[in-house]
Amino acid sequence: METKNCPHCEAKKVEERASEEFSLAVLISLVPMLVFVLFGQAGLF
Repeated sequence: METKNCPHCEAKKVEERASEEFSLAVLISLVPMLVFVLFGQAGLF
């Protein structure tokens, strides 16, 4: 079965990839803050 790549589908893939990449960047940037908060509450910092 052969699938055709329509412009709408390709644009949607690009948009989803960019959104996923941004979400991952935000998540990674929040990790140090979470670590400091959790260890701070435990009295280790």
